[in-house]
Amino acid sequence: MVNIPFQTKIPDTRLRPYIKIYFGAHDLHAPLVQRIVPTGEMGLCFYRGEAVIYDGFGRRQSCLSGQCTHYQDIISSGKIDIVGVNFTTIGASAFFNLPLHELCDNVIPLDELYDKELTLIEERIASAQDYNACFDLLDNFFLKKLSTTQVDLMNLRRLQRAIAYGQRFVGNAHMEEIASEACLSPRHFSRLFSELAGLTPKEYLRLLRYHKTLHDLKQRNQGTQGKEKNSITEIAWQNGYYDFSHLSSEFRKITGYTPTQLLEISQNDNDSFGWRI
Repeated sequence: MVNIPFQTKIPDTRLRPYIKIYFGAHDLHAPLVQRIVPTGEMGLCFYRGEAVIYDGFGRRQSCLSGQCTHYQDIISSGKIDIVGVNFTTIGASAFFNLPLHELCDNVIPLDELYDKELTLIEERIASAQDYNACFDLLDNFFLKKLSTTQVDLMNLRRLQRAIAYGQRFVGNAHMEEIASEACLSPRHFSRLFSELAGLTPKEYLRLLRYHKTLHDLKQRNQGTQGKEKNSITEIAWQNGYYDFSHLSSEFRKITGYTPTQLLEISQNDNDSFGWRI
């Protein structure tokens, strides 16, 4: 597990339906390879020092990460100075006039977004005195963006209700029930979700199930589930997997590791982000 001390800040109240958190981290002794696992959220990353290499995509100084369905390895020189934005599941759609589903499993350099204001923010973040100054720059940038963007509030609220439902009932949520929570037909819901979130509802639920299961497995290993521990097979079944074999296969696809390997790596990580290995 990569233990990098993160400084974080919750965005301005007006931005919270769209942006989950800002973060900054500086590590002079970072591992040469870091593995990122998908969370069901898009991200914006500014590397203030040396650029990094996204395996399969090449060198990136700053980038917009689309939704991911599997792990991504990032290669560095051992020095990382990063400022980032974690959007909410459908939050990025308010700021980027792009077909987000086409960005799935992709990492786009900022200069390919053709946004002069974003390029200017990148330059200012690179020279900012500290992370708080970076977070203020981001707040101002996104507030300005929001003031000039027509957000589809009705569909946004529909999907927010559906996402909250999926998060509550991740182990046994069915598409028809989730679509009904949004007051949409399954077909209409699937299309709208893909447009605003950047991945299909099925893929999103798959990622929710992975994170919930890993959390439950960690609690089991740490003895925080009570006197009687659920078996690993019971945890798999409760979270919507057919059996442990199904769970293990999904974990390998998403993270590149078996559940046993992943638990060993992340045993004491205290990772509040849930996306670093």
